[in-house]
Amino acid sequence: MLHVHVIDELRTGGAQTHLITMLREAVKYPGIDHQVVSLFGDGELSGEIRDLGVPVHILDLRPHFRQRHFLAAANQLRTLFTELRPDVVEAHLTWSRFLALFAAWRAGVPLRIGFEQGDLYMNSWKFRVTNFVAQWFAHRIVVCSEALADWAHHTHGISRSRLLVLHNCVDLARFSKNGPKAKDIEFPRGTVVFCAVGTLGRGVNKRVDICIRALAVAHSAGANAALVICGDGEQRSELEMLASSLGVVSHVKFLGTRSDVVQVLRASEVFCHAAPFEPFGIVAIEAMAAGLPIIVPNSGGIREAVKHKVNGLLYPALDHHALSEAMATLAIEPGLRESMGAAGRKIAEEHFSVQQYLSRLYQAYGVDVVRDAAAVGASA
Repeated sequence: MLHVHVIDELRTGGAQTHLITMLREAVKYPGIDHQVVSLFGDGELSGEIRDLGVPVHILDLRPHFRQRHFLAAANQLRTLFTELRPDVVEAHLTWSRFLALFAAWRAGVPLRIGFEQGDLYMNSWKFRVTNFVAQWFAHRIVVCSEALADWAHHTHGISRSRLLVLHNCVDLARFSKNGPKAKDIEFPRGTVVFCAVGTLGRGVNKRVDICIRALAVAHSAGANAALVICGDGEQRSELEMLASSLGVVSHVKFLGTRSDVVQVLRASEVFCHAAPFEPFGIVAIEAMAAGLPIIVPNSGGIREAVKHKVNGLLYPALDHHALSEAMATLAIEPGLRESMGAAGRKIAEEHFSVQQYLSRLYQAYGVDVVRDAAAVGASA
């Protein structure tokens, strides 16, 4: 059986991280071969995929897009699928779903699966109409949280019967508490290090400014805390100026884009997040797997990973005063940090392992999708 995974690009991002996590485990399954197709050129992650023994096909459909020749782009994919003859096509981002699932349908691929990771900013009427139509080329559309299922249903009109909720997964062996720590995170002894991870761009705004403001308020209340920020983007200079204006510049470290996130997490003591609506948030469960308590907004899908006061704390979205109170609480209570971190690791083991994820996904293929595909084939 051949599974072909299609993704917009192979640069660092949540969907790409999720795909590679899946592939590391999926290549162990006997009888299933995997190949990856990138639609818009090469990226830094292609080597990592090839190292798993997975062939990578690099396309560049950007010339078609510049001329708005979307059917020509889909036909190029259709030709590739006709050559490869996959049993399953999985499309892992928005453009991949639109193009690859349509092309796979035209090529007669038996099983066509879309993944919606939550491109919330792509919600113009054109995208809503395209999402509504595109659902008919997929047997299932996998969404990473109940909150995202609600959003996809209400915003794009995607049928509930096509949506399959599977929370994102983590490789528990890679994201463990034990192992090397990032060596460039240094603060005075006794400082409790909080970690935020995410792009500092505007299209997908993780609202890291809320974390910085919360740290400043917590400092003014006497908390001995610092913040490290993994990620980069056009907002970085503004955020650096914000930290300076609030008097916490020496307590905030901007790390830029990092490939050693697990080592950064191990060098931290608490994970915090501030995006007002996160479809799920892979890094939150990575932090849990690394034994960190997590502080996240009480909104979106990310809250589905948190049992309040058990493995972390919830706070009203965008309320930096409430976030500062949560930060101060964990900064002064090492025992609470330890117990919440242990609880988080246990929850990750019980609910978010990649092994469990693939088991549920392939079970859905076998019980529901395969049956549906056979019925479609019989009626064609």
